Amino acid sequence: MSQRTRLPSESRQVPESPVEGSLEVRGATLRFRQEGQGPAVLVVGSSVYYPRTFSAALRASCRLSFMDLRHFAHGNGSGLAKGITLNAYCEDIEAMCVELGLERFVLMGHSHHGNVALEYAKRYPGRVSRLVLIGTPPCDVSRTLEAGQHYWDANASGARKTALEQNHALLDESAMASLPPGEAFVARYVADGPRFWYDPHYDATPLWQGVPIDTEAFTAFRNFFVDYRFYWRLVDLSAPVLVVMGRHDYVVPPTLWESRLPDLPPVTYRLLERSGHTPQLEEPEAFARLLLEWLGLGKP
Repeated sequence: MSQRTRLPSESRQVPESPVEGSLEVRGATLRFRQEGQGPAVLVVGSSVYYPRTFSAALRASCRLSFMDLRHFAHGNGSGLAKGITLNAYCEDIEAMCVELGLERFVLMGHSHHGNVALEYAKRYPGRVSRLVLIGTPPCDVSRTLEAGQHYWDANASGARKTALEQNHALLDESAMASLPPGEAFVARYVADGPRFWYDPHYDATPLWQGVPIDTEAFTAFRNFFVDYRFYWRLVDLSAPVLVVMGRHDYVVPPTLWESRLPDLPPVTYRLLERSGHTPQLEEPEAFARLLLEWLGLGKP
């Protein structure tokens, strides 16, 4: 059963103010948030984190629907984290689409959430009019980690490397061990900021405020991609695909995509020069302009 701040019929209209609610699935409570006006865009991952990363310009031109995936959702006590599968994640997205009345829409995913978005699009191609992948690795975890380290060693400045060393030196491992797992996850993510952000001193802590982190589910989520094969066939998924990467992404380096593009169906690939892993936040105007022009909605 879902919980809403508005009547069910109202979620099927273009919202003029934010609409929030939740959807119960087996093992978790998935929240959603809808903002803006225009064509439907579904952003999968977190209904708390991701609204903080997209600009007002996009909300003026698109109806953005943000939904939780299980690792960033509240568990409901079923203890099912170990049984989480990639197929279950796709079924969760489909259940949310039914709940929100999203029949055909632009699907967007950031980082590994882009991999989930791709897998959903392959299973439900009739739903997805266009697919947007932001900072998404086009391969498995081990190859991503290897490429990221190589890109860091070869391209990160001395000042950036020093900033990372200083951040890690400030981490008190004994104190970290006493933190709740979700808080420890955020502390390590923030300390690794020089790898994630164009600005090596950017503090991502506010982005994580209020985001529930189920670390057992997160481990299961990461394991989806240990032996992951990134691919699709045009016969199965014909929706146009936009890939947006950041020049200073040392976690999912752009070199990964540059090496894979010849082997994949045609995509629109764009590299933003003053971005790291999260271009929609780091270069909001450039990202909004790029996305809206690709969607055929003109300039923001």
